[in-house]
Amino acid sequence: MSKQQKPAKNTPVKPVNQTKVSPPKTSSGINPTILLIILALLTFIAYVGAFKNGFVEWDDQHYVTNNDLVLNPTGANIKTLMGRIVALNYHPITMLSLALNVILFGKGATSFIVTNVIIHTINTVLVFKFIQRLTESKNIVAFLTALVFGLHPMHVESVAWIAERKDVLYVFFFLLSCLSYLRFRKENNNKWLIISLLLFICSALSKAMAVPLPVVLLLIDYWQGREWLSVKNLVEKSAFFAVALFFGLMSINVQAGGDFYGLLTMELKNKALANPPFSGLERVAYPMFGYLKYHLMAILPFGLSNLHPYPVSGSATNPKYFLAIAFFIASIGIMIWSYSRKKYIFFGWGFFLVTIFLVLQFLSVGKAFMAERYSYLPYVGLFFMIFYGIDEYFQKPNVLLTIGSVFGVFCLFLTTQQVKTWKDNFSLWSNAYEQYPEDSSILESMADEYGRQGQYDKVQEFGEKALAINTNSYHTYEILANVYALKKDIPKSLQMYDKAIALDSTVGNVYFNRGITLVESNPAKAIEDYNKSMSLPSHDRLFKIRGARAYAYLKLNKFKEAIEDYTYVIENIDTNPSTYYTDRSIAKYNLNDKVGAIADLKQAVSLDPSNQIAQENLKLISSQK
Repeated sequence: MSKQQKPAKNTPVKPVNQTKVSPPKTSSGINPTILLIILALLTFIAYVGAFKNGFVEWDDQHYVTNNDLVLNPTGANIKTLMGRIVALNYHPITMLSLALNVILFGKGATSFIVTNVIIHTINTVLVFKFIQRLTESKNIVAFLTALVFGLHPMHVESVAWIAERKDVLYVFFFLLSCLSYLRFRKENNNKWLIISLLLFICSALSKAMAVPLPVVLLLIDYWQGREWLSVKNLVEKSAFFAVALFFGLMSINVQAGGDFYGLLTMELKNKALANPPFSGLERVAYPMFGYLKYHLMAILPFGLSNLHPYPVSGSATNPKYFLAIAFFIASIGIMIWSYSRKKYIFFGWGFFLVTIFLVLQFLSVGKAFMAERYSYLPYVGLFFMIFYGIDEYFQKPNVLLTIGSVFGVFCLFLTTQQVKTWKDNFSLWSNAYEQYPEDSSILESMADEYGRQGQYDKVQEFGEKALAINTNSYHTYEILANVYALKKDIPKSLQMYDKAIALDSTVGNVYFNRGITLVESNPAKAIEDYNKSMSLPSHDRLFKIRGARAYAYLKLNKFKEAIEDYTYVIENIDTNPSTYYTDRSIAKYNLNDKVGAIADLKQAVSLDPSNQIAQENLKLISSQK
C-alpha cells in the first residue's frame, strides 16, 4: 500500500502557481482606473463652458441671490436655514452647501457652478462603481452607463443650474447609500446597513426625490438572486421605508404650502401642488406622455428647454397621447415578462420607473408635464438596461464599446451646446421660446427679459401675445401695466394694474409698481399701495418700498414720516445711499434742521462727488444766514 508523503510539521507549503498578479482589467484589456480618469475628464470638459454662466431668475433668486440667509451665513442665519422651507422644498443639506459656497468662495456665480460640476463628476464615478459592483465583471457596461450619465444633455439642467444643487447632492448620497448596501450584502456586516440608512437620510435631506431608495434596494436584492419580497427582507428595510414615508409626507405637506405642522418655517406663503385646468383623460394622458418623452429624449435629446409646459387643455384626444398610454402599458408588460427571463430588463427598467414615477405629474406641480432634471438619476437604470442588453446580444465587447462611445461623443457635443442656454435669463428663455413659441408663461418671461434690457416695444409685443393666449395670468397684466407706465400711458397702466390685482390680490410687488405709477398724481393713494405691498409677499426688498414711500411722504409734506423711512433705507440699503441722504436733507431743511440738512448733503457729496443736486443744495443752504 502506497502512502502519500505528508509535509513536515511547521514546514511552509508553497503555492503551486507563483505567477505575479497583474492589475485588474476589463474584458477589452483597459485598466478600470484609466476608465475612471476618462470619465472624470470628459465630464468636466463637457461643462467647462458653464463656468462663464451667471445666475438666472429661475429660482436662483430664492436659493442664492435674494436669500440673505445664504448670502450672510452667520451662525444665527445657518441655524434658521436648517429649518427653513425654500422654494417649496425642505432640503437643509442643499441650503447648507450653498451657504458654504459663500463662506469659502464668495457670492459670485462661478463657484456655485464649479461646485455643481465637481459633484456631478464625482457622481459619474460613483455610477461606474455602482454598476461595476452590481455586475461584477461587466466593466464596459459600467463605463458606458456612467459615460452617458456624465455627458447626457438632459442632465445639463441638473448641473448648470445653480438652484439644482439639490439634484447633484441627493444623487451623490443616493449612490453612496446603494454602494454601502452592496457592501453590506457582500460582507453581511450590519455596520454597512446602518451607514446606508444614514446616507439615505442625507439624500432625502438634500431632495425629497430620494424617497424611492428602499425600492431600489429591493431591486438590488432581486438582481442578486435573493427572495427580495420576503417578509424577512422587507422587515430588514423597515427603517428605510419609515424614512421614505416620513420625507414623502413632509414633501407633500410642504409642496401644498404647509410648514409640516409648525416644525418648519417659510419666508413666503405659497404652494406648488395645484389642480391643473384639466381632468379625466388628461390627468392620465399628460403624465403618460411625459413618461414616453423621457424615453424618446434619452436617445434623441432634442428640443431641450427649462420649461416643458402642459399641452393646451382639451388636446388629450390627440393620437400621440393614446400612443403614450399604450407605451406605458407595454413597458409594464415587458417588465413582467422579463422578470424570470431577462433580469437586466426588469432591474434596469424597474430602476427607471421607481425613481421617476413620483414626478410623472399625477400630482401636478408647477406648469410643466415633464422636467429634464427629473431624468438625472432614472437614466442610470435605463442606460444600464440598454448597454447590458447590447452586450448580451452581440457578446462582443468592442462592438458595445464602439456603439456606446459614438453615442457618448454625440452627447458630449450636445451638452457643450446646451450649457450655453443657461448663460443668463435671456439665453434661457430664448431657448424655451424656440421650443414653445405659443406658451403664455414663456412669452411672459420673454417680455420680462426685454424689460430688463429696456426694449419696451418688445415688452409690449410679447405681453400682448401672452394676453391673447391666456387672460387669467395676473403677471401678464402686470407686465403690460409696467410698460404702459414707462410709455406714459398712465390711464391704461392703471387699468392693467387693477386687472392684475383682481386676478391675484396677494402679490406685493403689483401694489408697489402701481404706487410708483400713482406717486406723482396721487401720492396719498401711492402710500396706501406701498403699505399694502409691505404686508404681502413681494420680490421687492423692504428698503426699496420704504424708499419709495419716503418720496411720497415728501410730496405730501409729511417730513417726519419721510425722515423715518429715509433713515431706515440709509441703514439697510446695499448700494450707495447718496441720493437718499440728499432727499432726507430736504425733509430736515423743511423742519428747520439746517445743521442736519447740511450734514446729510456733505455725506451725500462724499459718497458721490458727481451728485450735482447735493452740491447745489449744499451751497444754497450754507450761504443762508
